Amino acid sequence: NTMKKRTPLICVVILLAGCGGQNEGQDPEAKGNPQGKAPATSAVAGTFSVEKIEKLVGEAKALFDKGKYNQAKTRLTEAYGAFQRQGVKDESWHIHFLKEFCRIADALQESDKAIQYANEVLAHARNDDDRIYAHNQLGSANHRKGLHDKAIGHLGKAVEMGLKAHGPGHPDLASSYNNLGLAFLGRGEYDNAIAYHEKAVGIWMETLGPEHPRIATAYHGTGTAYDKKGMYGRAIVNYEEALAIWLKTLGPDHPDVATCYNNLGLAHDNKDEPKKAIAYYEQSLAIRLKTLGDDHPDVATSYSNLGSALNNKGDHDGAIANHGKALAIWLNAYGPNHPSVATTYNNGAVAYSRKGDHDKAINYYEKCLAIELKALGDDHPDIGITYNNLGASHIRKKEFDQAIGYFQKDLAIMLKARGTEHLSVATCHHDIGTVYAAKGDKEAAMASLLKAKAIREKKLGLKHPETQKTQEYIDKLTP
Repeated sequence: NTMKKRTPLICVVILLAGCGGQNEGQDPEAKGNPQGKAPATSAVAGTFSVEKIEKLVGEAKALFDKGKYNQAKTRLTEAYGAFQRQGVKDESWHIHFLKEFCRIADALQESDKAIQYANEVLAHARNDDDRIYAHNQLGSANHRKGLHDKAIGHLGKAVEMGLKAHGPGHPDLASSYNNLGLAFLGRGEYDNAIAYHEKAVGIWMETLGPEHPRIATAYHGTGTAYDKKGMYGRAIVNYEEALAIWLKTLGPDHPDVATCYNNLGLAHDNKDEPKKAIAYYEQSLAIRLKTLGDDHPDVATSYSNLGSALNNKGDHDGAIANHGKALAIWLNAYGPNHPSVATTYNNGAVAYSRKGDHDKAINYYEKCLAIELKALGDDHPDIGITYNNLGASHIRKKEFDQAIGYFQKDLAIMLKARGTEHLSVATCHHDIGTVYAAKGDKEAAMASLLKAKAIREKKLGLKHPETQKTQEYIDKLTP
């Protein structure tokens, strides 16, 4: 069963993340307001001064920083309604509001809304910088949805426009390169991801100096790509480079430092070093509790990953307890139908499965699946992982036909989302092959395992542990 570990990626998007609104004069997320009027909270907004509006925007940002995203949205909506009732409207402020709404949508992982908001920024764009910004956001949102080809298309436009507007050595161009690296990472093209992160490093070294926090961002992205390639040692080296810069420039209690500790924990966890992973997760958790408070979503991420490491260590009850803490935070922050809530059900299910309670695991996976289908749609890669995990649980119950059915659903999603040669597709072929082998259908097993081996050998090399794992099954089936 696969845990959905949360690997935060430090995205350098020009002017941060965010954009958006659907109808002028209302919260972009307001329902039932076809005339585009401001929501009821701004009924007396005409009396608000510019200073009052600026104060409300500041309060919204403060709430956002505390992870109180829905409250931040409410406060920003009030300010936006007041702004819309001003006699003379400043278009630069209008776009600023749009970006702030999108920043909140981004934090809530509402990718479809973020895409709508980015398109709204394009519609109101005053200059190429606004357009570059919007394409960066469209790239980021589509990357988060698992639509990596679309993401790469938008980020390519951002690069093209950036080259024309600013030339090849501009630091904002490096931001687009860095985000392209993240999109290629999502598509499973780890060497391309590393190459784009290195382009970003080259520009930032020249323009910002060797110890700028943005350079740490690129090192961090490179570390994630190496982690996905299974080269955990190199991942750790890059994370440590990023950590050294951030500790020096941002201090020991900055959220990016916490993220780096988190991802060092992931690399050690993937390297089957759960004790080291737990130590890093605890460092990340301590910073986040200190700086963000008990109920921030990033604190939930630390609890979730700590739970996964404890699970790998064999402490399944400790894992379930930490996943429970994560679940409580995410339910409070996002409500019951958010993808992060689904992730926690998934990871709790993994712990129950390893504890031997397969019926409880299946129940949790089904809760996870119901949320993901509603929140993400039928074809999101996370849903494929859930199908895979349901299949694995049915294997443990010797229900092989049901397992194959779930694995084939996973395969269909991964083929559509990531193409025929992605490592996730190889995993699907491998899993289907192993179940056919368990059923005694050697011909079907061999067909799937050979497909898995071909992809893994091409992407990872013959000596990689994943390739070798598939080869072992093939050898067992070979007379």
